[in-house]
Amino acid sequence: MSAKRNAPGATGALEDRLDGGSSNTVPNATDSAHPDRPLQAAAGHGRILRAVPEAATAGDVTALRAETQIVALGVDDWPPYGSPAWLRLNPKDPRAYAATLEAAEQHRRATAERLRLDWLMDNDPVEWWREITADANAYAGRQGHVIAARRTAEEIRTARDNANNRPPHQLRATAGWPPVAVPGQPGRYLTPGQESTA
Repeated sequence: MSAKRNAPGATGALEDRLDGGSSNTVPNATDSAHPDRPLQAAAGHGRILRAVPEAATAGDVTALRAETQIVALGVDDWPPYGSPAWLRLNPKDPRAYAATLEAAEQHRRATAERLRLDWLMDNDPVEWWREITADANAYAGRQGHVIAARRTAEEIRTARDNANNRPPHQLRATAGWPPVAVPGQPGRYLTPGQESTA
């Protein structure tokens, strides 16, 4: 059995199974004339309308139920929960309920993921570290050539220092050219064969 199998929220988690995972069907609706019986298929074959796999977790069933409820509301779009547009909706507007369901499902998933990562950190720190750094590692892998081409702070500092602290230029006269004036020494010129003392 792998370490992740018993993590909260993980698919197939033992602690998260609906009624221990012993039932493979979940009735989603009941007959209004007989509320104790699930709706049967239209052909009357006695099939329950929706079958849930045995390995489904309570979270899987909860997500399916939220999606089914939103479909039953008959709305295709709704404003985000808590937004000004959502606040302006009539409380009986099905879009208000759809937005609430969506927010609740997002919260449930975020909480389940946080609990799973907490469990993983306590029980398998190496796997936890691999998971939480996966995006950063992938990004660094894509940016490696860009980062490698950039100059480091030390390289920039050295280039700046070298630009401001150049060694003095050695003056030399070239044969066939006029004598070179020595800076800071008016009237002094270098001719070919002489070296500058500047």
